[in-house]
Order: sequence, then C-alpha cells, then structure tokens
Amino acid sequence: MIKLAIFGGKGGGTLAAQTMRAISRVHGSHQLVGYLNDRIEIGAPLFGGAVLGRFDDWARLGDDVVFVAPLHKPGAMQANARRIAGLGIPRSRWGGLIDPMANVADNVPVGGGSVISAMAQIGPDSSVGSHCFLRAGAIVSHDVVISDQVYLGQTSVVMGYSRIETGAHIAPGAIVRDGITVGQFALVGMGAVVTRNVPPFAIVAGVPARVTGAGTPID
Repeated sequence: MIKLAIFGGKGGGTLAAQTMRAISRVHGSHQLVGYLNDRIEIGAPLFGGAVLGRFDDWARLGDDVVFVAPLHKPGAMQANARRIAGLGIPRSRWGGLIDPMANVADNVPVGGGSVISAMAQIGPDSSVGSHCFLRAGAIVSHDVVISDQVYLGQTSVVMGYSRIETGAHIAPGAIVRDGITVGQFALVGMGAVVTRNVPPFAIVAGVPARVTGAGTPID
C-alpha cells in the first residue's frame, strides 16, 4: 500500500486526491494519509481526508509516506516552486499519480510528484518532468519535452517536437503548435493558439497568441 500526503487543498490538492482514489479503485494500491496546508486549519476536512499540518511538518510523517504537490496557481508558479524546493524533501519521497483512464505511451518517463488526470494523453518519445499537473483531456503529442513544474489545463494541446519549459502554465483549451518553445514560467491564456516561441515569463493570449504582459522573475 502506497501512503500519500498531498501539499495543497481545494483545487489542485483535491483533484490529485480524486486521481489517487481512481487509481485505488482499480489497483487497491494507494491510501490518502491527508493534506499539508499552510493556510487551512489543522484538522479541517478536505476531499477524502483532512489537513494534517503545515508544509514544514512533512518530516514528521513516516518514511513510508510519499508526496505530491499540485500547486499550479497562475501568478504563483514561481513562489510555489521555490517553496516546495526549499522544503528539502528527498527525491525518493515524491510519488506520482497516473489515472487509469489516461493514455500514456510506454516509453514516456514521468517525474516524481507529477499528476496525470483521466483522459490525458501523452504520445511516444515525449517526457514529463517532476511536479507537473496534466488535467483532464490534456494532449501531449510525440517527441515533446514537458519540463518540471508545468501545468497543462483541461483539453490543452501541445503538438509534436515542442518544448514547455519549467513552471510554464498552459490554460484550458490552449493549443501550442508543433516545434514551439514556451519559456519558463510563461503563461498561455485560455483558448490561445501559440504559433511562435513564447519568451520566459511572458503572458500570451489570443488567436494567434500575442504577448499581452509579463510576469516578474523572483531573484
């Protein structure tokens, strides 16, 4: 039995718990220990469990507990990535969740701490980094590199030979054309069609997508 604790709460956290429950229904392999959350009262109920403690309390959990941290809020990607990295959790303690109804090619590596939702698809010779979240219906074609901390929203599409850099956030319904690079911590808006490379930290929207703003790198 794999014991899992989830960093987060309503939204990404509870959606990760939903994926875990789907896996457990099929394989009987996972048990939700609870949530770690810096804001919600300890003991407060969340989907399938309750808040066990704060983020920094992870070390108090047994060595047999693994973690996921689906913290992919737009505008907070850099801060959340830094917070999780700063906890110093060993790589071996990061679990992964792939819904039984996801279609992931056999030769696709998926990094620790990533969550692949139902109906997501990942094609051959692609790769998914650590701490990524692919929501329901997200499609990653062949020969795509998805770096760490990436979020792919519902029904988003990343076409072949593209590269999505660390911390990029692809909103629901967005399409990234083949051979495109989306820079680190860039934000692609809902329904955008990306036909040219997106600079790091840029915000793009529209059809075709154009730069509408930029985030601020955290030193």
